[in-house]
Amino acid sequence: MQINNDIVQSEKNLSVLENLMGIDISDDELLNMDPELLLKIQSYLKEYREKKKHEETLAPSVEESVTVPEHISDDLTVLRTWKIEEADALFEEVETKQGKFLGTRITQDGRTYIARKWKMTEQVKEILLKSVETGFPKFWRYGQPQDSYFTGGSNYLKGSHHISCSSRHDDPWVFALGAESLGKEKGEQKVKEVTFNKIYELYWDSALTGEVQDPTEGPLEEGKYKIQKFGGRCFSMHPKDFRKVIEYFAENKVEP
Repeated sequence: MQINNDIVQSEKNLSVLENLMGIDISDDELLNMDPELLLKIQSYLKEYREKKKHEETLAPSVEESVTVPEHISDDLTVLRTWKIEEADALFEEVETKQGKFLGTRITQDGRTYIARKWKMTEQVKEILLKSVETGFPKFWRYGQPQDSYFTGGSNYLKGSHHISCSSRHDDPWVFALGAESLGKEKGEQKVKEVTFNKIYELYWDSALTGEVQDPTEGPLEEGKYKIQKFGGRCFSMHPKDFRKVIEYFAENKVEP
């Protein structure tokens, strides 16, 4: 089916493309999309929204620092609250009025989504704080999660399966805590692995030792990495290596 260029130019967003193509793009598919393709999608979303903001001069910029609200009125019960002031980000573990745990509601720079099933354990907090400290303080990007996962969207209560970080809202994600990362140990939440974006693969195969090494084919252990066999074939690292890897990346990163 040929897509009319006028329609694409006037309605540059994923939902319109989904309707024209007759498919739905899931949040999981978006995270595991080829990084270069995802970067193109994010670029045109940014361009389109910048154009809309220019046309609607009264509309606030999503890049501006905003005051984080104490809570969002969506009829959910807040169990725990945590803030990262430096990132202007609010994290709230939430459940429905019927007692079903949904995950952590994340609010930053005027947008809110729920990270499905995730709790703000000390392990997760340490990872996110380190991300902010090393220069990757943004917890959403243009088109990721998709608009349907933000407040008012059809998938808002379903929640996005991941939390991912980047330096800006229009940069590619650097790492993510996705569904593959979420595990349990003795009944408690545990981060099993951290997923790093393939688009930066120049760094991941040398981040652990400073020298290029091959991925392991066995269990993921500290000091080793794996290449995922699905989606964008991104890199999986052991959570105990996260601090070393993100520091290496921050010191050596150049734009993709």
